[in-house]
Amino acid sequence: MARSADQELKRLRRRRVTRGLLLGGVALGAPAVINTLVARRAARLPRPRWGATRHVEIDGQRLAYVHLPRSGQGSTPPMVLLHTFGPGHTGLLWRETAERLARDCDCFVPDWLGWGDSERRAQRYTAELYIDLLDRFLEEVVGEPAILVAPHRAAAYAVQVTLDAPQRVAALALIAPPGLGGDVVQDRGDPLLHALLRAPLLGTSALNLVTGRRALDNHLRRETIFGAEGLGKPVVEAMYRASHLPGACHALTDSLCGRLGHQLEAGFGDELQQPSWLAWGRQATHPPLETADLWLQELPKSDLEVFDGCRNLPHVERPARFAAALTAFIERQRFAA
Repeated sequence: MARSADQELKRLRRRRVTRGLLLGGVALGAPAVINTLVARRAARLPRPRWGATRHVEIDGQRLAYVHLPRSGQGSTPPMVLLHTFGPGHTGLLWRETAERLARDCDCFVPDWLGWGDSERRAQRYTAELYIDLLDRFLEEVVGEPAILVAPHRAAAYAVQVTLDAPQRVAALALIAPPGLGGDVVQDRGDPLLHALLRAPLLGTSALNLVTGRRALDNHLRRETIFGAEGLGKPVVEAMYRASHLPGACHALTDSLCGRLGHQLEAGFGDELQQPSWLAWGRQATHPPLETADLWLQELPKSDLEVFDGCRNLPHVERPARFAAALTAFIERQRFAA
């Protein structure tokens, strides 16, 4: 029987991490020493700076975000740019695009809890946690209806917040969103893989394999058309640094185990009044461009923009083209001044 796209992703995820577990179990002493050295060396890597980094406390946890104030004129609503979930992923992946979008509107780029500069507690990370976090961020930080720009799993969170609190959202820009067709791994995820990754020695060894520089380089090659704008060694170094910060393993583990998926209820499009924009790389692999039809059925008034020469992260691969296309969509809308 043919595997669904999500089942194939789950199989590849388990194979990659299990390989790390096996390699980590070859000897007990050597992995412990290697893990310690990796943590120490990563802690000394420089962190790139951009925009105005700020922090806000939400439910007792510190959330970091970058604010780029509008540099030009206009009345475009503020934008909230959400990052993907993957080894070393943070709001930094938005830098090239955000600096262009900030010419016309205020941009807010948060690091999800458990990622980047935000607090990284040893707790359970779920879609529900992030949906509530996004809602609170819009209310307490942005303070007015915003345009949510959300890739992949974060796109389902953005839609859910829009359904739950439509007064907080002016428009939706969704990048290769999943969440339709019944292929989402629910909150329970993969309990066996989760238990293995939580093992103090073997789990750390496996995560260090997944977040090594070569692994991150290969990760970008799978996710993008490598060599595109906004990518290269500095990005790999930043991802390496972020993935080895103290506590960064907790959210990454839940992500690798498929615990962050959120299934949207069929027919949700009937409740959405906000304009919506869909962006896809023509060579996207998860989900592939063909699944855009499912979203167009739910949101028949949506605009679909397909980016040639892009895979899964068109906002990172082609920031100039992406920013121009999103700006054009926004200019077609009539937002209240």
